[in-house]
Amino acid sequence: MTSEAIVNKVFLVTGGAAGVGAGVCRALLAENARSVIIVDIAQREGATLESELNNKFGALRAKFIKCDIADDKQLSEAYGQVLDKYRRIDGVINNAAVLSDDDCDNDRMIGVNFTATVNSTLKAIKLMRADGGGHGGAVVNISSLLAIDKSPRLPVYSATKAAVLQFSNCIGMEPHYSNTKVRILSACLGPTDTAILHRHNLGRFDKGCAACLISRAEKRQSVESAALGVLEAIKRGASGSTWIIANDKPAVDVTRDLSDVFAGVSKKF
Repeated sequence: MTSEAIVNKVFLVTGGAAGVGAGVCRALLAENARSVIIVDIAQREGATLESELNNKFGALRAKFIKCDIADDKQLSEAYGQVLDKYRRIDGVINNAAVLSDDDCDNDRMIGVNFTATVNSTLKAIKLMRADGGGHGGAVVNISSLLAIDKSPRLPVYSATKAAVLQFSNCIGMEPHYSNTKVRILSACLGPTDTAILHRHNLGRFDKGCAACLISRAEKRQSVESAALGVLEAIKRGASGSTWIIANDKPAVDVTRDLSDVFAGVSKKF
């Protein structure tokens, strides 16, 4: 794959109003995507980014849709708005996520991080699938290094990201791609310089978890590096592939490594 996977294409980015999502929106337009649709619950940030991108890249290149993706009705309506306006979707980056260690937030984390990612992926496939009248395309589901790096901290968040990884790997396998021409990829991000890792936000976590996040934050990558890594996966990634994007280094395809681990364990039984 090359930049042809991006140029003149229409992309929907969940959690696109800030952080990595906003970085991906900027990077896509910088590489001549036709349009980006910013789907987020944050009204002020989304509207501000829409204005910024349209001023920089040209009118109508960016569109903000306020949406709580955990509400499937709102998510369906957002996809409907995109289809009505652009008549097509070529790529979806499921980036929206919630990070918390509060037990009261567990349902919210599961709903946003995993359930909404599943629902968004299935809606994207339905609209893009070549055997259903679509043009094919790509879906990148954002996971985390915590999906493959065991830690006693943030077990629910880590579990949601592991679920995203496994779901993406499985639905990206054959015969799904041959039938649909929609590539499904996963990107495991290392700690990234987003608002959640800023010290003034860490007071929401218990002492031990905050210390864990602070130690990870010391090695965080820039939003720009994370966004460029996601674009690299879109350009080069085969369906079902997994990419690690961390430490301000180029994206690395670790699909074979993960497959070898799973195969090695399964052969023991």
